[in-house]
Amino acid sequence: MYARIDSTQVNKKGQEFVRVDFYLEKGEPLYDGYRVLMPTRELTEKELSILTNKDGAISKADYEAFVDKHIGWEMKDTPFNCHFFANPATLEDLDDAVQARIKLLKTNCTENAKTSSEFKPTRILCPLTVCSAHYSKGSKEIMPGTELAEA
Repeated sequence: MYARIDSTQVNKKGQEFVRVDFYLEKGEPLYDGYRVLMPTRELTEKELSILTNKDGAISKADYEAFVDKHIGWEMKDTPFNCHFFANPATLEDLDDAVQARIKLLKTNCTENAKTSSEFKPTRILCPLTVCSAHYSKGSKEIMPGTELAEA
């Protein structure tokens, strides 16, 4: 299992959060359910405008035909869970919280795999995680796209 920083956000109260997406790896329970067929790249704005009708909608058949002809498809891993971490001070701080969450998710995925092909989080995973403040300064900046691998 691995995690990737998706974005940083600030809520209406001015509190900072980091969104982290969690991905399963081949061989892990439920992995096949989160590996899906997707276009090999995102469509450009120009391509989307060609496919958009006057009502602003895109026909599923037209979209699939366009991707078949011009872009192609590939199997891609998709996040099975995302979590918002409250105000982590450093990347190391965030990594500690992510490692703790990975342990919980692994346990939950194993249990889910016994009865379902889909991840169903339990209430223990729902509260926002507040990172510990034992790091005063970090060596890396928290940036979207940073991967945090399992320790």
